[in-house]
Amino acid sequence: MDATLFSINRRVFATLAVACCTGALAVADETQTTPVKVISFGDPDAADTNPQRRTAVVTAVVLSPDGQRLAAAGDDHVVRVFDVPTASLSHQLHGHKDWIRGLTMSSDGKTVVSAAADCCCTSWDSQTGQKLNTTTPGAGPLRTVVFHPNGVQFAAAGYQCCAQVFNLSGGHQSLQLQSPRNDYTCLAFSPDGSTLAVGSGDGTLRLFDAVTGQLQHQIAADTRRLRAVAFTSDGQNVACGGDGATVNVFSATASTLVGQIPTRPAKVFCLKYLSDDQLAIGGSDNRVQIWHTGAPSLVKILEGHTGTITSLATDASGQVLASGSFDTTIRIWNLAKPNSPKTAGAPGTATR
Repeated sequence: MDATLFSINRRVFATLAVACCTGALAVADETQTTPVKVISFGDPDAADTNPQRRTAVVTAVVLSPDGQRLAAAGDDHVVRVFDVPTASLSHQLHGHKDWIRGLTMSSDGKTVVSAAADCCCTSWDSQTGQKLNTTTPGAGPLRTVVFHPNGVQFAAAGYQCCAQVFNLSGGHQSLQLQSPRNDYTCLAFSPDGSTLAVGSGDGTLRLFDAVTGQLQHQIAADTRRLRAVAFTSDGQNVACGGDGATVNVFSATASTLVGQIPTRPAKVFCLKYLSDDQLAIGGSDNRVQIWHTGAPSLVKILEGHTGTITSLATDASGQVLASGSFDTTIRIWNLAKPNSPKTAGAPGTATR
């Protein structure tokens, strides 16, 4: 047997093996390796005595609706705002005292809120770099933050910090959700703002009424840690993933499983719906996979990062995608012309 057969990338082989077990062997229609821009994170003017500031890892990215402005955060406690067309640094936002784990941007692109392991959320004017408000420190490190669609509230959660909703003006808490867990990892509001999805370290996904705080559904989504959650634009479905073997898609109203996407051997760190039937997935295999969720079928793979992909963001059109990574870079991708997926079906099924 030709020895080169044994040089097949083990990650790809394992992913295909899991896909076979789930009944849908996916073959990517396209692999894209050339981003529009590569932005280096960290402080280029940092002194040689502090090299960490030069090469800070990226933990979160957000993109303005017009795709012109990007904010990113990392382990050096700084939020940086970039001009996307020129890839130039516009502002460095200082104030946190520990790793920034979460970042969110208002729908008009004017305000950014960061959540950090220093137990605080801070809001910033993304155009001027001015600090607006900082929340009162919570009981533990914060891991995730998300804007409410109304643009005047945001939610945050973390370790020993159940999900809380804050008013942007003043940074005061307006709602505290009650839950038995003390390890919360990811959040997402439904597009209409009526529901807040909360993922936790034990694999449970909880859906709360975002106004009253009442628990609507408790879903045993996985047996391992959840790291990411995302709603479709119509709010009908919610996807979640993490350390388990699949990204699971549930009906947001009936809490029933409506789809699964194989992701092994990678751990999933981030999810972003590009449309109601296309989902971008980033994780520990250093790639972005774009899946058609109906079949499921793999549409495209974005390669080039050399570290875990921690975060994904899109402009309002879903045509521009930003990916942040532990490799200390942010890549901007043009998805303007997605191709139709190709799926090699399980035995006895038609190939799409």
